[in-house]
This record gives sequence, structure tokens and C-alpha cells, in this order.
Amino acid sequence: MKARLITAISLGLAAAAMAVMPAAVKAQEAPTDYNYVGIGVGAGGLGGSNVGLSINSKFTVADQVSVRPGAVSNLNFSNSGQTLVMLPVTYDFNPITNNGRILPYAGAGLALETQGSTSVGPMATAGVDYRITDNFTANGAVNLTVAGDTRVTGTVGIGYNF
Repeated sequence: MKARLITAISLGLAAAAMAVMPAAVKAQEAPTDYNYVGIGVGAGGLGGSNVGLSINSKFTVADQVSVRPGAVSNLNFSNSGQTLVMLPVTYDFNPITNNGRILPYAGAGLALETQGSTSVGPMATAGVDYRITDNFTANGAVNLTVAGDTRVTGTVGIGYNF
């Protein structure tokens, strides 16, 4: 039930992001070349706890292309605990608001899952950055990972821009 809800939310976010994207390519209204490292909460697909700590980040590598390494852990480091490390490459869409503060993104990459034995597999991600100030960015993402088991996780966090 929880996985279906998270999947429905992720599909809704992706559809909303695509619906508000401009049909024509236009000049950047606001820069997408900011970087951040942050912390937050991850939920869904995390073993028995379903909620854990998330670490999120964004490093711009080219125009509208970023690497967004992150991790979600239920902080149970025994054999039954889980930590999910993700390394997606994303396309950063143009801002969807006039003030340039809401910036959606989507991408794919690799995920490493450590529950019992370690496994590596593909992943997909979609999310939104909200530039609160020049120093802070709020972030929300939905991740689909196929490392070991197929899991859908959501993260919400805040990052310090540099």
C-alpha cells in the first residue's frame, strides 16, 4: 500500500513537472549552475522503519546537467538495516516560476543497496529544487531503484549552496 502511494506520488510529480515545462526552448531565466550539500528525511522502502536520514547534494557538471549523489539510511547498521547510496546524473529543466526559484529535474544512474549483502543496480529519479535564498535550497525527490529489490523512496531536505 505504501509503495503504491509513493509510486502514485512520484508519477504525479513527474507528470506535473512535464506539464508545466515550456514547449519551446528558451534562454535560461535563472541559473541552474548552483551546487549544494544537505540533509533531510527519506521515506519508503527502507526495511522495517520506512523513515530514515537522507543526505542530498547537487554538483553542476555542464549546462543543465548535474550529478546528485545521495544516500538514505534507516540508521540500523546491523545485517537487517539498509543504506541506499544513489549516484544519478540529471537534466536540470528551466525554472517553472517567473522568479526562477522552482527548478525541476529528472535523471538516471546507479544505486548501491546494503541490506544483508551489497547489490548494485540502475535507478531513476525526479524532483524539484526550491531556491529559498542564495544560501539555501529545499529539495524533494522520488527515486526508483532496482538494486537487490525494486524500491521507491522519497526524500525531502534542505541544502547549503556554495
